[in-house]
Amino acid sequence: MRDVNMNPIRSINRAVDILQAFTIDRPSLTIEEITHLTKIPHSTVYRILCTLETRGLVKFDEKSLQYKPGLRLLEFGFLLSSVLDVSKEAEDILADLQLKTGQTVLMAAKDADEILYIFKKEKQEGLKFSSFVGQRRPYIYGVLGPALLAFLPDKEIERILQLPVTEHATHTLRDPSVVRERLKQIRSDRYYIETNETNLGVTGIGSPVIGLNNEAIAAIGIIGPAVEIDDQLDGFKHLIVEASERISLKLGHRVVM
Repeated sequence: MRDVNMNPIRSINRAVDILQAFTIDRPSLTIEEITHLTKIPHSTVYRILCTLETRGLVKFDEKSLQYKPGLRLLEFGFLLSSVLDVSKEAEDILADLQLKTGQTVLMAAKDADEILYIFKKEKQEGLKFSSFVGQRRPYIYGVLGPALLAFLPDKEIERILQLPVTEHATHTLRDPSVVRERLKQIRSDRYYIETNETNLGVTGIGSPVIGLNNEAIAAIGIIGPAVEIDDQLDGFKHLIVEASERISLKLGHRVVM
């Protein structure tokens, strides 16, 4: 995100904090739970929720005494999907990648301080993965986050490395000096391999999708059982780098010779 030299409007900030308290894992919340999660005074939370309810942004269930996101938010979701050209441009290439590897293929885009999964095509049999489209994860999680992070501006990388680690990355290596070395290697290799760090017995290979300004705008990954992937690493590395370069070219990236 760009730096905006302007003081934020407190009431809007708080309204956004309340909306962001709802997640896929927490689709319904009581006012007490929202107050606890946001650390906003109860009376203020109530007034903001009433305002959001009148605009259709939240809905109140009188039986459960819980709030949930309102239908009006769906319109914003549809608007977002209409501008997510990245996944549309990549869909055929990613489907081909999944067919060639026989493993689960994922794509994530950068979304402020996290990555957002925007594509998933799962292997037909065997080990399944909990990641799904619309899910958010920290940048240091798995193989997609580091592949994206490595190609962000240095100032942005340092800021992200100072963020608190979420529960999803409790087993992820977090030492900033080690992470920096990893990112340096990713910039050189254009891919990142990780085994057993995110999930025991699972290997992932990630590669960045580069945009017009030579920044990563997304990352793609091959995820599967280590016993199936490790013997094919060389071939899979070639396939994922080739796929990421093809997607990058479709999105306007040009290699300067």
